[in-house]
Amino acid sequence: MSTPPLRLVLGFWIVTNILVVIWWRLELSDRYLPGAWRYVGIAIYVIVALAPLAILFHIRRSFLNPVVLGLLVSCCLAASITGHEANLLRDQMQYSLDHEREFAHMNLVEGVMRPLISKIVEVYVQILGDDHLRGSTYRTHIAINYMFDSLSFLAVFALATLLLSRTSAWLCLFLFAFYTQAAIYPGRMGPVFLAGGLFWQLFLIVSRHYPAAIISGLIISFARADIVFAPAFALLGLAAFERRWPSAKEWGLFAALIGISLAVPKMLIWMHPATDYGSFLVTKGDFSKLVVNLQTMKLVVAIASPVLAIVIVRTFALTRTIAVVGSACLVHVGLVFLIADFSETRLIVPALAGLAFVASEGLGKLLEGQKETQADSG
Repeated sequence: MSTPPLRLVLGFWIVTNILVVIWWRLELSDRYLPGAWRYVGIAIYVIVALAPLAILFHIRRSFLNPVVLGLLVSCCLAASITGHEANLLRDQMQYSLDHEREFAHMNLVEGVMRPLISKIVEVYVQILGDDHLRGSTYRTHIAINYMFDSLSFLAVFALATLLLSRTSAWLCLFLFAFYTQAAIYPGRMGPVFLAGGLFWQLFLIVSRHYPAAIISGLIISFARADIVFAPAFALLGLAAFERRWPSAKEWGLFAALIGISLAVPKMLIWMHPATDYGSFLVTKGDFSKLVVNLQTMKLVVAIASPVLAIVIVRTFALTRTIAVVGSACLVHVGLVFLIADFSETRLIVPALAGLAFVASEGLGKLLEGQKETQADSG
């Protein structure tokens, strides 16, 4: 299966984000159509709701290529998850917007270290509004999360085309969609990007877009430094799998990503001398979160059980997928284990998605092997 070029992936991301904002805002207010005319507004609302399906029907020949179709489905899955999240949170959506924006004005270390997400939420609210500011919290919440989610799904599919067969890539995409529901959490915007950002970095690394990986890593480090730190180890994992020493370019990229992921949080904390480390218990010598995480292991195993079962039964040897995804996800879940709490399931989605890659590879080979056997017997 061919891999989509970087400009095509970014093109899908930018264009669909514009279309999603326009689609959700196209409606006619009841204030201007009183009485029986209200049904005209309802008819317009229904026409707008169905318009994307009609447009897609007329341009369907543009998506005959399986890679382009995969990018389209990735965007559709992102729209589905953002809609599901908005429906699930309902009255908590305004709390999520307000809570995320408050991080920009607090001294809590988790807010100080990730100002970018708060700034993005602030910009969206100022432009699109919310229930307090001449707009709709519902639409703004969806627009923000779609921006993060769409890039996440596009990254997963793009990386899957590099590492997996066609069948496995599609399985991985839908397994990732299943596990993104574990990321839904009131008070946090863009929770899926915790995994999506990691796989976006892996896509740039594996496809050898090294300058783009450094630029992207620098930007993402202002949102989540951990998802810049962990993917760097995929360079070492890939070199070890290929039984060679990393090249000079790979060592340079590794050093750049590690340096960025450490320097940016350090700089942000230095700019906020009153930073409150209350949530980072490890810095105080308190390792109680490790005990809590061990006690939460049953929950983690239960959530991961479908992919764990496939991985255990169908993994027989070290593969390129395991070397790339496994190294990054193990480093990330190790950081979560030391610093955070597994009961916040959004934090283990990167590890779950990594398992989804490995499970999809094994299950894809099984299904493709059965097809070949049936073809030979036929």
